[in-house]
Amino acid sequence: MTAVRYDREGLRLEMEGHAGAGEFGRDLVCAALSMLMMTLERRMEERAERTLPQIRRAPGSFMIRCRPEREDEALCRESFDTVAAGLALLAENCGGCVSFYLEGNDLEEEMDA
Repeated sequence: MTAVRYDREGLRLEMEGHAGAGEFGRDLVCAALSMLMMTLERRMEERAERTLPQIRRAPGSFMIRCRPEREDEALCRESFDTVAAGLALLAENCGGCVSFYLEGNDLEEEMDA
């Protein structure tokens, strides 16, 4: 199972594990998770001078965190929220392959499909 954690207040999105929905290298759920994270990575790198991203990527692990100045926080939050919404949809629809945990802004929610 892939565990996804989104710290909304801290602008940190982290993913650990493999979905296990298919054979290694052909798992469509893992591919969807990775593509969403790579999309956020690209978006933050395009605006690196404003978003100040920290990115860590390894097999079965992906973390993106931003520490923008206050005036650029909304740009980051919108991008993170959009990607997190896609990750949460995967958790809702991919029976036992993805768990999603959201924290921050007095909102705590866990979704397990």
